[in-house]
Amino acid sequence: MTHPLCGLVLRNVCTWQSLNNGVGVVEETRLSTHGRSSRPGACCRPESVLERKKRGTHISITTEHSSKAGIDYLSEKVVLIDASVAGASGDMILSALIDILQDDDAVVPVAASLLIYDPAVRVQVFEKTLDDISGKHLEIAKDDSVRFDPSSLREIITVLSEELELSPKGKKLAKEALEQIFRAESRAHDTPIEELHLHETGSIDTILDIAGTMYLLEKAELLEDARLLCTSVAVGSGTIETEHGELEVPVPAVAEIIVEHEMPFHKGDAKTETLTPTGAAILATLAEGYVESRDAFEEEQRGNGFGSRELGDIPNVLSISVGKLEEKPPEVQPEETPTEKEPQTERQPTKIEEMPMEIGKWNQDEVIVIEANVDDVDGEVLGNMIDTLMSDGMALDVVIIPAYGKKNRPCYVVKVISPINRLDNIAEILIKNIGTLGIRYTTWSRLKAQRETIVTRLEIDGEQYMVRVKLSRGPDGSIVNIKPEVDDIVTVSQATGIPIRELKPRVILQAHAVTE
Repeated sequence: MTHPLCGLVLRNVCTWQSLNNGVGVVEETRLSTHGRSSRPGACCRPESVLERKKRGTHISITTEHSSKAGIDYLSEKVVLIDASVAGASGDMILSALIDILQDDDAVVPVAASLLIYDPAVRVQVFEKTLDDISGKHLEIAKDDSVRFDPSSLREIITVLSEELELSPKGKKLAKEALEQIFRAESRAHDTPIEELHLHETGSIDTILDIAGTMYLLEKAELLEDARLLCTSVAVGSGTIETEHGELEVPVPAVAEIIVEHEMPFHKGDAKTETLTPTGAAILATLAEGYVESRDAFEEEQRGNGFGSRELGDIPNVLSISVGKLEEKPPEVQPEETPTEKEPQTERQPTKIEEMPMEIGKWNQDEVIVIEANVDDVDGEVLGNMIDTLMSDGMALDVVIIPAYGKKNRPCYVVKVISPINRLDNIAEILIKNIGTLGIRYTTWSRLKAQRETIVTRLEIDGEQYMVRVKLSRGPDGSIVNIKPEVDDIVTVSQATGIPIRELKPRVILQAHAVTE
């Protein structure tokens, strides 16, 4: 059936109540003209799920099977995207992946490759903590006047995918996510894709969000070797000001993606937009199934990504967790005396949960410390190995300690600090590069100062120079350390002839004045 005003085909949404036998219950999705704008096609929005909530029904999707295919996820690595509280946007997804990687520069290669299209592109990552949630917040700067048509965006994402050396799957998913946006915009405006005049979705950060997501998923080894699931998505409510004027939430492009992919969603508590077109397109492309809750998910690692909007008491955060599905969801056990044969046990908390919280509000995480002793390797090999370990965020730090080993021979202790998910990669590098027959490792808990990077403007003889500065803050927000980026200081020193030891105090004072 076709919508009389904008020519959209009405689709069906499946409410998957049981997938064990591949049977679902189908309900009709209605498109409404409520809140339409003057632009043709901008009126359509799915109301079936929102209205269904009022009628007391809900979407129920099993955690053991995908709505796309009856796939058993038990014992497989699973990536769960939790957008149930504050929805999703491209920058929130990137921020969560950066938090998983624990590498603030992880997305820099993507942004650097886009400078040729928009010289104003900049990315900056901040540590952020809200109540008991800590994670990353990515800020993207761009030239808002630079917009691209669909043909240009297709060319950019193709070239960028090659430059980033994405896998065939990564390239395919990046292109598909972009096409999701084009199809949604085309239906929403009743205009062929080739004739679309894109507004917000035509900016360079759309490409950064999509290609960056695939790049970081591959960097974290989560694209090829894991199943990606998603929760029901919070879309928000009310209205939002856009370049099209005031639109009702969810905006038409988001509504179209929801309808096309039968994406389960709910309003949530936020009185504004929480699901953006780019966020919806990425989720629709990646999700192989949807879960009703996290109860059946055993989390091993989590990254939190904060969004830019202030949602009042609602944490504007999306989480991406890595783990596996349990054999069945946890059930409330009756109060009875356990027998010797069937002892009643509770699910063991993760190591993060076991950490005492009374130690303060420092940022906390866990790392792997890897060690190996070598006594027959020269300095050139060790130097190259350090470069290899520190490349692409593989290791957080590498130190080589002189020592005496067996038979009183001089030797070295190679010590590497790395994210937990890099253990196998680093073990392979050590064994291949220095010939050690094995490595030893332990898991360490860390307390970290809140860190951020700012840019200070230094004026010397009428010329302005930009210097990046790393700031560290204590639990109360006070500055505990200011460290100028040495490469920037060297550049200024070479340009002005002023010694580095004189420039550093000036930059520190400037940074302190800006931040206090």
